[in-house]
Amino acid sequence: MDASPSIPDADLERFADAVISIANRIEPRGLDLPGRRRLTAREILVLHEVAVTPGVTATQIARSIDLQRSNVSATLHALEREALLERVPAVDGRGAGFALTEEARRDVAVVRAHRSDRLRTASADLLREVVSISDALSHLARGVGVEPRTE
Repeated sequence: MDASPSIPDADLERFADAVISIANRIEPRGLDLPGRRRLTAREILVLHEVAVTPGVTATQIARSIDLQRSNVSATLHALEREALLERVPAVDGRGAGFALTEEARRDVAVVRAHRSDRLRTASADLLREVVSISDALSHLARGVGVEPRTE
């Protein structure tokens, strides 16, 4: 049963604005990593997608982060040339997907630490409250943009 029609648009818009505002404050627009060149915002997004779904394909990443597949493919190839990604069997069993290399796992850890540091600037009580709904937000992230099933 889909409860979203009973939620006023203004409430959903306010929620979406808050999510975007948080993302803009914690997501690096690029990040200088020790001993390497600066990662771009697109590279960080792509690395994140591969980190959370090893074996993800270029098409799946493009869909997930709403970018042209050709742009995602170029980013994947650049990251692969820098030995940050390796080809693995696709998670869907068709073709090739991508996984992080050990070096990329270290880079992703730096990005995640940066995000955590940014979040820690909020009050501990507020963070505890928000962290308690992380699972619900993850489910929402997976469901946003997915066509509802009709039965």
